[in-house]
Amino acid sequence: MPVIRHPQQLAATSGPGWSAMNWAGAAAFGQPVPMEADRYRIEPGARGPAITLGGQEAFAYVIAGSGHGQAGGESFALSRESMLWLAGEHALTLAAGTDGLDVIVAQSTGAAADPLTPLRKVFAVSELPHLVSTRDTRDRLDLVTESVPVTARRIRADRILYHPGDTAAAHYHGDCHHVFCVLAGSGLLYSGEAALRLEAGMSALVGPGEEHWFEDDRDEEFSFVEFWAPPPSETVWTVANDRCTWAPKA
Repeated sequence: MPVIRHPQQLAATSGPGWSAMNWAGAAAFGQPVPMEADRYRIEPGARGPAITLGGQEAFAYVIAGSGHGQAGGESFALSRESMLWLAGEHALTLAAGTDGLDVIVAQSTGAAADPLTPLRKVFAVSELPHLVSTRDTRDRLDLVTESVPVTARRIRADRILYHPGDTAAAHYHGDCHHVFCVLAGSGLLYSGEAALRLEAGMSALVGPGEEHWFEDDRDEEFSFVEFWAPPPSETVWTVANDRCTWAPKA
């Protein structure tokens, strides 16, 4: 059964001009998960805390606002839906522009199975693969996938937007943890016979081998960032002739 967390169940910290929430991970879900994600909200013109990274694969995705990220002695301009990739780094500092900054910082955790290639690179939203569903009207922005040139091997992620009535095909991943952090709206996460309501600010964990799919059953957009850790070796579609496929957005 998926593990669901409401914002009030998640650890939060704050300081002058900023707040943070541990949105996903082992501490949030109460069980081993080989990744974690934190949400940082920084007020206009303010600077966030020094964020500790574990030297593995990590990235920052800008939900809203703009500003700068500093890591490894470099400064990177951040804007809405940009992605800053940070492999092998141990610290990140965020500073907000005049419109504030709302950012997910995610990283792989646990013992590294193979050597990591250090890399710091920022991708504007226009440089990330933007896809549309060929099954319905969903919209997908790839953040860390095989189509984004960062050679990630321990974590995958994208941003998905459902329009009213959109549904995903039932499926499961046999060898990875699938994590969801809800950005906006409300939708249903199905797993077996259960239908679980997810709303903005909530997070969910689907374990290896658990069948699941989503539905936007409300008259509003429903969006989330989804993570796979480690990346799945395969996806098994459980309903004959029904699967999710994608095409580049025109």
